Amino acid sequence: MKSAWAVGFAAAATVLVGGGGCADDSSVPRCTPENCAGCCLDGYCQAGTAPQACGIGGSPCLECPPGMSCPAGTCEGTTTCGDTTIDPGEECDDGNRTDGDGCSASCRLEGAADADADADADSFDGVETGTETDADADADADDSGGTVEPPLGGASGGSGGAAPVTGELRTAGRAQYRLIVPAGYAASRPTPLLVVFSGTEGGAAMTSNLRSVAAYVGIEDFIIAVLDGTTYYGDGAAGEPVLDDVRARYNIDNDATYLLSESAGTSAGLQLGLSLRQSYFAAYWANDVNDSAVPSRTAAALGFAPWGNAGPGGDLPDARAIVAGMRAAGYRLPADAPYSGAGSDTHGSTEQFLAACSFFPGKSRR
Repeated sequence: MKSAWAVGFAAAATVLVGGGGCADDSSVPRCTPENCAGCCLDGYCQAGTAPQACGIGGSPCLECPPGMSCPAGTCEGTTTCGDTTIDPGEECDDGNRTDGDGCSASCRLEGAADADADADADSFDGVETGTETDADADADADDSGGTVEPPLGGASGGSGGAAPVTGELRTAGRAQYRLIVPAGYAASRPTPLLVVFSGTEGGAAMTSNLRSVAAYVGIEDFIIAVLDGTTYYGDGAAGEPVLDDVRARYNIDNDATYLLSESAGTSAGLQLGLSLRQSYFAAYWANDVNDSAVPSRTAAALGFAPWGNAGPGGDLPDARAIVAGMRAAGYRLPADAPYSGAGSDTHGSTEQFLAACSFFPGKSRR
C-alpha cells in the first residue's frame, strides 16, 4: 500500500488539519520517524491527534473513519464498552469489561468464531452455490484434529511472551519482524494471530497503520506479526521462523491464524500462505496484488477448507487468478471474490485495506 494514507475515506481532496508534532521546526518538510512523534503528511510533521490526521512515531497520517477520534495517535471509537448498551462496533455489552463471561473486555462475543465460520461455510462454497462442499464437511467432521498440522481445535501453548507489545522489532532466526500484543492478552486463553507482509511503505509504517485501525476493523484482540515486504520480497520462507517464534512465546489459537500480504509482499505471502505453511492459516487475503499463484494442496488434502480472497488494487487479472486457484482448491470464498468494493481499482486504497483487515474476525479452520 502506498505511504500517503492522507487520502482518507471520503475523497482524495480531503483537507487535513495542520499542527506541530515535532521537536524540530515542522515548517521544514523532512518528517521522519526519527524527528516526529506524531505523523507525517507531505513531508511535514503533524501532531497526530486529530481525526483527520492521526498517527504516531512518524508514520504516514491516517484519517480516522467517521465517528472515531484520535486522542493519542490511534483511531478510537466514541462508544463505551461496559455500559450495558450495545453501541456500533460492539457485538455485546454485559455491563463489565471482563473476559471469560461470554462477552470479552472489548465487547466482542467469545466462543462465537466457530459458529460464525460454520454458518458462513453453509452460505458460501468454492463455487458460491449456497451449499457446503465435501471439503467443508470433512473439516467439520474432523473435530479431533486428525492429521491436520497444527491440530484442529488446539492451541500452540506458547509461554513467556510479554504483553502489551506495541510494535517493537524482534528477531526470529534470520528474519526480523514487528510485534503487536494487546494489553488484554492472557496466556490461559488461545489468541488469534495475524501475520502480515507489508507493502512498500515498510514494516514500521504498516505496524502503525494496523494499530491505528485495529479497533475499527475488529482485530484489537489479535497478536500481529509484521514482516517488511520489501526486505523479504519474494521470500515467503522468512515468515516461517516468525510464525514459529510467535507460537512458541504466546498461546496462539490454531484455528484462528491469518495471513495478509500487501503489494510488495504479495509473492512472499503467496509462497507462505498457499504452499510453505498453507495448513496453518484459517484465512488469507492477498491485497494490492502484483503477482499470482495457486494453492499447492486442496481443502480435501488439508483436512479443512481455508478462507480466501484477493484485493486487486487495480490489478484485476492477478486477483482473478488467485481467487480462481482458491476456488478450484475448495477454499471458502465470500460472494465478492475478488473484492470489488470501494478502492478495488486503486493501488494503495485505504478502503480496500480496511476491507482486508475486516475479513479475518470470526474466520476459523473448522
